Amino acid sequence: MKLMPRKRLQEALDALHEQLDSTEELGAEDREALIEAMQDIRSALSPSDAKPPTPDGVLGERVYALIEDLESSHPKFAEVLRNLSESLANLGI
Repeated sequence: MKLMPRKRLQEALDALHEQLDSTEELGAEDREALIEAMQDIRSALSPSDAKPPTPDGVLGERVYALIEDLESSHPKFAEVLRNLSESLANLGI
């Protein structure tokens, strides 16, 4: 894996985590979807034996769907997710 895209992905994950911690305006369903996506991305970066890796492209598609869901209601989250999506694509995930 290339170091720079991986570092950028980690920075985007950190930014998303900070935004999740600092907002109350996000609904429970959206919050859960974001947390699950973050966990899956972290798993994809450091796979463990406990959970099989997500097939190529599936994780990126899920992130893109989240972007579409949050685009109008929570543009800050959509922007961070765009950065995540781009980094995932650069890493081939």
